[in-house]
Amino acid sequence: MDVASFPALRFYRKDGSVTRYRGPRRAAPIEAFVKRALKPSVKNVPGQQLANFIANDDFVFIAKLQGESESINAYFRDFAQEYSDRYSFGITTSESVASNGVWCYNNIDRTQHAATDLNDPNALKKLLNLCTTEIIPQLTRRNEMTHLSSGRSLVYYFSNNEADREAYVKALKPIAQRYAEFLQFVTVDSGEYPDMPRNLGVRSAGGLAVQNVHNGQIFPFKGDAAASPGQVDQFIVAISEGRAQPWDGRFDEGQEAHDEL
Repeated sequence: MDVASFPALRFYRKDGSVTRYRGPRRAAPIEAFVKRALKPSVKNVPGQQLANFIANDDFVFIAKLQGESESINAYFRDFAQEYSDRYSFGITTSESVASNGVWCYNNIDRTQHAATDLNDPNALKKLLNLCTTEIIPQLTRRNEMTHLSSGRSLVYYFSNNEADREAYVKALKPIAQRYAEFLQFVTVDSGEYPDMPRNLGVRSAGGLAVQNVHNGQIFPFKGDAAASPGQVDQFIVAISEGRAQPWDGRFDEGQEAHDEL
């Protein structure tokens, strides 16, 4: 059944088609996946239903067309077929639309983006990458190389508690947006990466550390990052101004960290 790792989820239809689940193994994303799988990959959405449709999923793509356009319609439907297991897709047709285009609504970060040059064969892929990139993603084995090689310094938040990580993301999102050009904020499930907190100067399974990817310096944060975003902001400013001292590889008790540091 083409299972590469466990646990694995597949959605089987009566016609024999199969859809692979690629999301996190949590109840809410799995429920959203099943709801999408039970619907057509693209829904025709009347104008009066547009607002409700947009609010119905974390990421929603809407093709807004001036009239019947077979080429754009087919282009959008092929794209939706590829990604309908992860996102919702709709088409609305109206003579009042200024020009044909596709809009993506990111309801997690409350942002929206558009692609209006649909002659570009990569327009929708670019739109997808731009719209679905989370401001503070969770570091996983699948995406770790992308974030570690981004060229931006990393702000890690470690916790083995999902609710705690979600509270941190909610509290730190404005700060992460402000520093997005220079810093990549990520959360880390310390149960999945048990050695990483200690290697970055975080004594327990929970905490925050900043790593300068250019010179390797590490700056552990002392305090509750989720409860004090203002202090995290000041901490980042202190690092940028050279007022914060990098970690020397030792913990407060004088105990050395791992030899590899």
